[in-house]
Parts: sequence; C-alpha cells; structure tokens
Amino acid sequence: MTALSTFSLPNSTIVRYTIEAALRRAAVRFTGWVAPGWTVRRAADWFVTPPRHQQPAREQRALAGARRFAVASGGETLVAWRHGDPSRPAVVFSHGWGGRGGQFAAWIVPFVAAGYQVIVFDHIAHGESTGRHAPVTAFAAGLADVVQALEREGIAIAGLVGHSFGCPAIALAMNNRLQHLSGVQVILIAPPASLIRHSRFFARTVGLSERLRAAMQWRLEQRIGLAWSRMELPGSVRDLTAPALVIHDQDDRDVRIDSGLAIARAWPGARFKRTSGLGHRRILRDAGIIGAALDFLSGRVLFSAPPAADAWSPAFTSLTGRAPLY
Repeated sequence: MTALSTFSLPNSTIVRYTIEAALRRAAVRFTGWVAPGWTVRRAADWFVTPPRHQQPAREQRALAGARRFAVASGGETLVAWRHGDPSRPAVVFSHGWGGRGGQFAAWIVPFVAAGYQVIVFDHIAHGESTGRHAPVTAFAAGLADVVQALEREGIAIAGLVGHSFGCPAIALAMNNRLQHLSGVQVILIAPPASLIRHSRFFARTVGLSERLRAAMQWRLEQRIGLAWSRMELPGSVRDLTAPALVIHDQDDRDVRIDSGLAIARAWPGARFKRTSGLGHRRILRDAGIIGAALDFLSGRVLFSAPPAADAWSPAFTSLTGRAPLY
C-alpha cells in the first residue's frame, strides 16, 4: 500500500474544501484592499443569498398528502402546505436559514392528532418558493403574509413555531404586522440572538475585515430600511406578551445555547427547556421535543423559567469541542 493510496476520498475532499476556503478568504482580502466598494457589494449579496438543499425523501413523503397552496409575499410566491382539518386552529411553522418547511415533517402527525391544523411553508428564496435574497425582514414578511392569508379564510392561529433563523422572523413579525397575536403560544427552537454577531462569523469565514463588514451591514440596513440593532433578539422581545417556550440543545454546534438563554430571559414570562445530544437539526425530529411542544400548547405542563444569568454556565467549548457559530 502506497502513501497515496492511504489518502482516502473523504480526507481528500476535506483537504480540497479547506484549500478552497483559504483561497477564497485570500481573494476576498485582496479585493477588499484593491476594490473595497465592489467587495462590500458582493459580500452583502452573499450574506442574504441562502443555499437551496435537495429535499430528503422523508420530507417529500410527509408533504405528499398535504393540501398545497401559494401565498404572495414581496413580489415573490411562497409555497405552503396544509395538513389536518381546515376548520381547526392552525399552528404555523417557520424554518431556518437554508431550510425548508418539510423539516417539520415529524411534527405533522402528532399535531394533527392533537387537533391542530399544521401549516408549513418555504420562506422566500428557499425550497420551492421563488426569490433569490432572504434578509430577515423578508422572512418576517413572509410569515406575516402566510398568517394573514389564513386569517382571511377565518382560520384561528393557535401557535407559531420557529427554528433557528425562523425565530427572529417570528419576533420581528409579532412586533409589527402580527401584533394582534399577543395571546398566541410561541415556541422558539435554537434561536440565534444576534444578527450582528452572525455577520462577524460570516466575515471571518469569507475573509472580510471588520471595517468592510460594518460597511456591508450599513449597506444591507439601507436596503431593508431597518437598523440591525432593532433586530437583536433579546431586545426585540422585551415588549412581547405572548406565552413563549424556548428550547435549546446544549450541544448545538451552530447556534450556541446562550443565545436561547438570553432570549428566554428577555421575553417576559418565557419558559426554557434545555436538551442535550440533539444538536441543531436533529432536535426537529425528536419525539420528546414534539411532545414537549404539545404539552406547552395545551398547558398540560408548566415548564421552568430560564435560570438566572449567574446560575448556570453551559461551558460551550468543552461540550462541543469548538466554539459555536453564533
């Protein structure tokens, strides 16, 4: 066996991606030096352009029996699916960045059996919905458009469930167009607390200096007409009165658990459920989490308030082996 034969495909793939990422960062640093304006424009475009991933077979099967409908939002078309008796109260699900409504496939049968109508949809520029860019304001607008389309049919909204980037969309929508849903139950799963902090991670990843990152932020703020500081989730939830449950896994390697804790502490009366071993995405397929969500919606279980800021420290890097992203 030669040394070359021991260089397996997975290892060579990792090496290739590592080299490509290093070259990309070097290229961004160079263009940032010689053409900063162009680099900022390109970075702003990258930052709001989500990836589109192929839908797994389990999601396709879950959506196959649903009633499909479309909702207009911001000049684009959002594709949505309805499960259950259309006369029942609806729970609307808001997926995260690069995700799809079908990621909530495991929630459909239990929620329908519990007497709810389940509404999942693909946010703008995700899944089967149209569009190319998806700033958080478009996420929030899409959620509001779906909810209001249901309300025009006379459907009562019983709850809102968000995962990851879909959580700030709920908070932003409830502070604006969905203020009338102040009594609706809200469940936030792995919510990120700071768009600004995430943009700093993005800048480090692509090789953007802090000066150009700040310029990118300013450019996007002008585009959406809203300062990012107003979307920092702990501050943006302080005036919300809807009952809320925040669920976060201590081993989440994508959104660290202190984000969920900060939000639960800031949301008046919010409850907090900590899990372990589920990470950022598998948490959406866990039967225990789905059962806890139903317990919260029905009021069968009174979940604990979040621990005080000095009562518990999650010690992230020792749990995950590396610092989480944001």
